[in-house]
Amino acid sequence: MSLFKAFFKIIKKNLFGVLLHFGITIGVLMLLNGIYSDNESKKATLDSYKIYVENEDDSEYARALEKYLGSIHKIREDKLNQDQIKDLLYYEEIVSYIRIPKGFGEEFAKTGESRIENMYDEAMPVGLSISLQIDNYLNTLRGYTQQGVSVEEAAAKTKESLDITKYVSISNEKRDNGGRMKGCFIYLPYGIMTILIMGMFPAVLSFNKGEKRNRIQVSSMSQSRRNGWIFAAGAAFALIIFAVLVVTASLCGGDPSQIFSEKWWLSVANAGVYTLVTAMMITMFANIPFFANSQPAALSNIVGLGFCFLGGTFVPLSILGDGVKKVGCFLPNYWYSTAVNRIYDGGTFADIWDCYALQLAFGLVCLFVGLAVARITAERKEIA
Repeated sequence: MSLFKAFFKIIKKNLFGVLLHFGITIGVLMLLNGIYSDNESKKATLDSYKIYVENEDDSEYARALEKYLGSIHKIREDKLNQDQIKDLLYYEEIVSYIRIPKGFGEEFAKTGESRIENMYDEAMPVGLSISLQIDNYLNTLRGYTQQGVSVEEAAAKTKESLDITKYVSISNEKRDNGGRMKGCFIYLPYGIMTILIMGMFPAVLSFNKGEKRNRIQVSSMSQSRRNGWIFAAGAAFALIIFAVLVVTASLCGGDPSQIFSEKWWLSVANAGVYTLVTAMMITMFANIPFFANSQPAALSNIVGLGFCFLGGTFVPLSILGDGVKKVGCFLPNYWYSTAVNRIYDGGTFADIWDCYALQLAFGLVCLFVGLAVARITAERKEIA
């Protein structure tokens, strides 16, 4: 029990680093929550720009067109002369100057021809897109009026038919597919790895070198019991960090009904496997002299950021290059991210068990390498 308490006393000395990385992780999880929340609540809309409309024709068609443009863009209300218009276009205060000439409505009703002028900076494609909006609106409006409906009714139907939000909203719902929960869980490896390195690595390392190691070796405590207490303390700390991060990710993950669902349990199991693998890797770091001589903060940043960038934590696997993927597939983060993607694409345990197995394989390799190096180092010291 004394070793168990000593383990957490050492962690307490490094509490600032632990809390710092914990705060970073919590902050990013909350940021992801806001981003995904905004994406869920927004409907698809057309881009809105500042324009100026000069309506010289007091006809129903002209008023309907001006009202439609005003529903999409922001129309300047003040009266401008040609010089002012050119200056505003030059300084991009407005992107388009639209002039509806006198007699437009009468001619359009008879022939369907439009003499509307649209002045814009040809270096910017925005003005051309507004011209296309005008043409689409007028063509649709004329189609409805030719069916015998009034201009007012035709304008309402035209606006409804050109509304893209109802066409894109279905795609938006499909894309959500646990978006906030997925985003929170896919970021967890950074928090798990950096916090455990900042807390566990100095504690495990302190029992493996110096006077503390020598005192433990000459004490009456057996080697197996010593290792058992250190393992129990490390497991307790890892379990605490795992539980706190999973609870935080779940609360930031959106709909509470998703908690305790099949996807949630698979995600929690995936995070648990990754936590175990990280603990095994820290054991290797504490026994290999190259890593043992490193500062916890430096090791946390280099290893944590490197694994996360190569493994799909910060950058989605779908946009990583083939070369990066070939390197990343040897890291546990890659298979953690792959498992999360499969889970939220509708996968079951049968679809992701190999991701768990490959993560554990990496952890076991690290554990065996660490134990082997520790034994070789001990034998060399005995010979010396």
